[in-house]
Amino acid sequence: MPRDLLLEVGTEEIPARFMPAALEQLEAKARERLAEARLNFSTVKAAGTPRRLVLYVRDLADRATDLEVEIKGPPKKVAFDAEGKPTRAALGFARNQGIEVSELVVKEIEGGEYVFASVRDEGRPAEEILPQLLPDLILSLTFPKTMRWGSGDLRFVRPIHWLLALLGDEVIPFSLEGQQPVD
Repeated sequence: MPRDLLLEVGTEEIPARFMPAALEQLEAKARERLAEARLNFSTVKAAGTPRRLVLYVRDLADRATDLEVEIKGPPKKVAFDAEGKPTRAALGFARNQGIEVSELVVKEIEGGEYVFASVRDEGRPAEEILPQLLPDLILSLTFPKTMRWGSGDLRFVRPIHWLLALLGDEVIPFSLEGQQPVD
């Protein structure tokens, strides 16, 4: 069942001139990263004040969509001998794709016959994806000027004081230079 995602980054006061671009980036990069993770959603909205950046994703899918990928392998004449038995090339290709040799399919493309493997990448739960996606999203934001604070290496527009990440009513656990989402 789809749930809403709320991400809030609490900071020291961000210069007003930085906010429009930051909110635009936050929304665009969230759309991009969620699409790359194959997490469907209905809407994404970014908002903010001088002391917080907020991302609201409506109806985020519980799981990433499954993906069926067809991977091109060696030519048929290299993958199978004259008697139709698999060669080391076919065996290695099948093993690398995590399938049995019997699952390989031969298709004609570009004037030649090639071996293909059909691999299914099953979608992971959103709870597994978001703890990696959210910190990457925050750190992907760019500003005309950034700063470091404390003894860490994190650079951001202003020091981060709190994080809030909720999927429905569950806290999404992640860490960003020692800062963790509040419960």
